[in-house]
Amino acid sequence: MILYTLRKLLGAAAVLLALSALVFLAGRALTPGDPAQLIAGPKASAETIENIRHSLGLDRPLLTQYLSWLGDALHGDFGTSPFSGQANREVIAEQAPVSFELALFGLAIAVVIGIPAGVYAATRAHRARAWAVRLPLLVAFAFPAFVSGSFALYIASHYLWNLYSPSYIPVSEGLGANLQMMLLPALAVGIPTAPLIMQMTRSSMLEVLSAPYVATARTNGIAERRVTYVYALRAALPPVLTLIGMIFGLLVGGLFIVEEIFSLPGLGRGILASLELRDFSQATGQALVLAAAFILGNLVVDLLLPLVDRRIARS
Repeated sequence: MILYTLRKLLGAAAVLLALSALVFLAGRALTPGDPAQLIAGPKASAETIENIRHSLGLDRPLLTQYLSWLGDALHGDFGTSPFSGQANREVIAEQAPVSFELALFGLAIAVVIGIPAGVYAATRAHRARAWAVRLPLLVAFAFPAFVSGSFALYIASHYLWNLYSPSYIPVSEGLGANLQMMLLPALAVGIPTAPLIMQMTRSSMLEVLSAPYVATARTNGIAERRVTYVYALRAALPPVLTLIGMIFGLLVGGLFIVEEIFSLPGLGRGILASLELRDFSQATGQALVLAAAFILGNLVVDLLLPLVDRRIARS
């Protein structure tokens, strides 16, 4: 188990290092022209532009720039926006909790709906009742996030005033008020995501339910409910957990549409604003946090898998 954990930690660190290099290079490549010229303006003198280049470290070799940026990032310093003058980590510290809360809340809803629906559909695979559960979720999956989000916003603003808030309410102003206003965005995220988890759970359960040891358990007189939820579901969980880890990472960085619809100051919406302003210094730090969230979600799942199936730690 210790060796397994070390392998996963080292693997996650290596992937994060590679992604940090890609994020840094992308930030440099996407900047149109000379960043110093962009900041100084079209009428700036050559001396002013050169001073800006020197203050930003743009006159140093690219590898030196990357190592310096990476060292600062590891200490939580993502630089300062040359446009607003605000430290990027302050902006990220305000945006990241919003995106993480929305992703976790939406994922929790998807799991609560998807896993039971998948188990139900697997245990009744050849019955019409299974489609009564699967069909509505598959239809929900067909709608893009902006459609489900816009529909939820319309319903709330016209009929469910208690769940509608035109602006974000942070946890510091009240946990209950925060969860209440985050419920609709989380539903807009969780319901279209639930079919993915349902389908993976159903597929994995069907494979496990046909295994010889499940038939043996039934032959020995073990109750069907215990066979389903103790033996079969536990064996079917590893691929489902792996999918959940991937979904979490994708949600954190892919919720900008929902954040825009519900006016949530999250990372996805923040990156769009940074790119619109051509503030690539801030966008680079935001992108690195999103990459770290994706890796962290998968790492947590990898460390949980041996608790579900001990054979994984020995592989």
